Amino acid sequence: MASLRVMIVEDEPLIGAAMEMLVEDLGGSVFGPFMSLRDGLAAAESGEVVNCALLDCNLAREMSWPIADALAARGVPFAFTSGKGAKDIEPRFADRPVFPKPVDDSKLKTFILQHSGR
Repeated sequence: MASLRVMIVEDEPLIGAAMEMLVEDLGGSVFGPFMSLRDGLAAAESGEVVNCALLDCNLAREMSWPIADALAARGVPFAFTSGKGAKDIEPRFADRPVFPKPVDDSKLKTFILQHSGR
């Protein structure tokens, strides 16, 4: 069975920890959580193998679009989490899932499992 690895980019420590626990409850491991645009971008460009990624839209007033671009270029599926919902999202990412905060765990699990390789 393929191992599940999820990249998390989230600048709120409690939300990042909750997402990490959710992935671990699914039997997976987490790459991250990364709390800044700089760290998240370096991670996305590192070539590290992940099944999918969860990206907070707004990272300390910087938008996560460069991370999304890097993941898209590598063909890594990703979804956004946002306090404002889909209206926060750049139009070029309109086809990507958006999970409004507070995130519904069941929807997050469904997204992760769709990309788990299991």
